[in-house]
Parts: sequence; C-alpha cells; structure tokens
Amino acid sequence: MRRIALFLLVLALVPTIYVRQQFPPPNPDDRVFYHDLLPGLRAGGAPPRYGALTLVGAWQLTSPDREFGNFSALAVRNTHDLLAVSDRNAVMVFTRPDQPLSWRTWQRETIHPAWSGQEIDTDSESVSVDPRNGQVLIGYEGAGAFHLFSPDFSRDRSIAAPVLLEWPNNQGPEAMRQLADGRTVVIGEVFAHWWSRRRYPGLIWPGLPRAGQAPARFELVMPEGYRPVELAQAPDGRLLVLGRKFTLGGFRTVVTMIDDPAAIRPGAQVEPHPIAWIADPRIRDNYEGMVATAEADGSTAIWLISDSNEMVWLQRTLLLKLRLARGV
Repeated sequence: MRRIALFLLVLALVPTIYVRQQFPPPNPDDRVFYHDLLPGLRAGGAPPRYGALTLVGAWQLTSPDREFGNFSALAVRNTHDLLAVSDRNAVMVFTRPDQPLSWRTWQRETIHPAWSGQEIDTDSESVSVDPRNGQVLIGYEGAGAFHLFSPDFSRDRSIAAPVLLEWPNNQGPEAMRQLADGRTVVIGEVFAHWWSRRRYPGLIWPGLPRAGQAPARFELVMPEGYRPVELAQAPDGRLLVLGRKFTLGGFRTVVTMIDDPAAIRPGAQVEPHPIAWIADPRIRDNYEGMVATAEADGSTAIWLISDSNEMVWLQRTLLLKLRLARGV
C-alpha cells in the first residue's frame, strides 16, 4: 500500500518537474530575416512622426522556423544586442539591425517541461536583464514564481512569488523591469477594480525578488481602455509604459511616461502621461515589447516589438525604432 501511495505521489508531481540538464546548442538553421520597411513608410522623404516620437527604423522579422514569433517582451542585453521572449517558451537574442555589424540571431527554449504536453510556466510575458551581471529574470502567466536565468540560459532557478497567483492565468505579470535604483517593478494586465477600466495593480520589490517575499503595492492609471503591456526605463531615468488597446479596426498603441521613478511607491496611484499614439495602419500591430536605448548623438531611442499571437495571416513580427524628441 505504501508503494502504491508513493507511486501516486510521484505521478502527481511529475508535471511540475523540469529538466535541469544543459540545453542543446541553438539550431544554426533558425535563421531570421530582416525586411526594411522604412523606405516605403517615408512620405516625401520625411519619416513618420507620432507625437513626441519619430520613426527612424522599421523592420519586419520573418523566419522559416514555424515556432518563430509571438514576442511578448523585450530587454537590452548589451550595447549591440536585444533580447526578446515569446509566449511559446522561447528566447531570441539578436543584433540591433541599426548596427554596422554582422547581424546575428540566437534562439532557444527557456524551460523544458519533463512531462510531454505540459505548458506550466512556459507562457513568458515579461523579461528584465540585470546590466550588472547579465542575469535574465522572466515572468510567466499562470505561475506563482519567476525564473532567473544565467546570461547564456544554461542554468536557472525558480523564485517563488505566491502573490502572482492572485491574478488570472491570462492576465499575469505583463510588464516588468529592474530599475536603476535596484527595485523590481511588476505590473499586471488585470483590472485592479471591477468598476474601473483604467486602474491596474503594480508590485514593488526592493531588489531582486526573494522566495516568498511580499512586495509593496501601487496602482497604475492608464488611458481609458489601454492595458499596460511593457515597462522600460530611459537612459535619463524616466519610466515608459507601453499601452495596448484592441478595437474593431485593429490594435492601437500608446507610449506613456512617468517623469519621476520615485512616483512608484507603496500605496501610490501613478498616472503616466501619453507622449505618442500609434494608429498608423501601415505599422499598426500588437506591440507588447519595449526598451529604451541611449544613442551616440545623445538622443533616446525607443524600440517596440509586436506579438504575432500565432495569427500570422493577420499580424506580423514588427520591430520599430523611434527617436524621442529632445526636450520632452
């Protein structure tokens, strides 16, 4: 009887066990092609402008890999490379296409479930790279934990965060960033209150989340109907929040700004102000990833990547580079 009970216990635990062996090397056949869209988007030679942002780069990314796409978050890996995660349990490191270098891409899975058919912890929705050590923190929908990966994704550990289970499976930690002051900020896509379509719950950890550590809470107040899908920090310290709205005419995007990161504090209601609305039908898509980078001329660039949502006949994987106007 004890053997039967032990067998049933092991069987119940199998779906949550992950293979921790070293991942196979990336497949060299996972090629990614960049199609430059900017020449066709220029009207009379002038690049399109959306509020305080000017479009200075636009690429459509394609690949023969059937699992390619569905990118839901973006991070800066180093001076030349960006890192995107997808809700198909994949990560892609790629050279910024504006760099005068040989472009390269590197793709692989993040977590390997040991139980065939299980998708526990594999719908990655948010990512942050620690610039001090290159470690990668990923948030997943429907999971009560983060995963912290080594820079090459050969090792990882789970960080229990039971507070994440308060959010629905498909409206979890949609936006996350480790700020320059050391704090980790996470924003959920679920409404904070049933009576408001503008307020969303936010969590604050004083540093890298520790297992079981209770975060402080705040609320983010977005423009009506727009859900927060990404959080980024500009080189000057200001915060950017990407908002997405679905309408019968397609997706709409807003980029908003929080002038002072200190505004995010326990108990606060933080309302970022819009700096750009993107509804151009030529590049309209489901943008979910965003980062900000410092440019050689001292300006700030904002990068957006879209999530194709497995609907390749309707949506594309687009990468945009937009320059923030000086003085904004």
